[in-house]
Amino acid sequence: MSLMLNETRSIPAMLQRMLDDDSAIQALVAQLADDLPDLMITVARGSSDHAAAFFAHAMMSQIGIPSLSIALSLVSLHTPPLRLKKCWVAALSQSGKSPDLIASVRYLQERGATATAFVNTADSALAQVTDSEILLPAGLEQSVAATKSYVAMLMAAAQTVGYLGDRLGINSGLSAALKQLPGQVAEVQNEDWSLAISTLVQTEKMIVIGRGPALPIAQEAALKLKETSGIQAEAFSSAEVKHGPMEIIEEGYPVLLFAPSGPEQAGTLVFAEEMRARGAQVLVVAPRGNPAANLPSVPTDDPLLEPLTMIQGFYLMAQALAEARGRNPDQPRFLKKVTETR
Repeated sequence: MSLMLNETRSIPAMLQRMLDDDSAIQALVAQLADDLPDLMITVARGSSDHAAAFFAHAMMSQIGIPSLSIALSLVSLHTPPLRLKKCWVAALSQSGKSPDLIASVRYLQERGATATAFVNTADSALAQVTDSEILLPAGLEQSVAATKSYVAMLMAAAQTVGYLGDRLGINSGLSAALKQLPGQVAEVQNEDWSLAISTLVQTEKMIVIGRGPALPIAQEAALKLKETSGIQAEAFSSAEVKHGPMEIIEEGYPVLLFAPSGPEQAGTLVFAEEMRARGAQVLVVAPRGNPAANLPSVPTDDPLLEPLTMIQGFYLMAQALAEARGRNPDQPRFLKKVTETR
């Protein structure tokens, strides 16, 4: 059994631990609610940045706090005269070691922001410079391809937004829906995604589509397809892909679409049908029972959480796809576990 598969299978239990011990997130939410920020800035790289994009979408759509991802080089190298009164920085990292990430957080704090580290490694350098820390309980992650640490970041984001909504009287139902999520993610292992493996086993290039809260998992899926299978996969919003990238989608071209429930789903499924009519090999991930889905996903009690069951299904498929292509999903050829950028 690959490390990637073993770590992916451990995700449901990890999510339950995050629900059972949510004291750190509850304390953070209490601080945010007492002095609600006017702006949220995320700083992260790679898979962590994809999780940060999900966090930003959830914060804006559920709470109404504007959120943006800031380029690390902008603050670590250019030191612009930012004015950050009532700004909160969410810094997401698996290891918390990257020098430019740490330098960026320090500079944003100097400009007036407060900061929280969402990190999977205890005693990290990143946590030492932030005002608070959420230590993610993913534990040691041995596979180079991050899985459980990424999903832990999605979960922490959903918990933060759901609990904050409760404190503010928004009552979206998100925090209640979280209670059922570990069991729903565990159900994913029963879904059949063999069609994706047979479709992609000889693929060299493809497009991955998502919109709204599904775009961050489309970005993550594209990254994992590069890392574990060497496929040149690129992620786009189903709205943005028509601005130019659609030109390369021709007969036989593989297209993987994530279509969770919610207002974005209808447009994504229309795009899927347009690509089928063109002759593309279209793989649609949608909640089971949706007639458009040929890669079924487990539905959740809140549409915002469906990306978590979808990425779980994708991870299980991706490690099997890598092995079918004769690759080791745990050890991509030119990558290492911790990347330290400056």
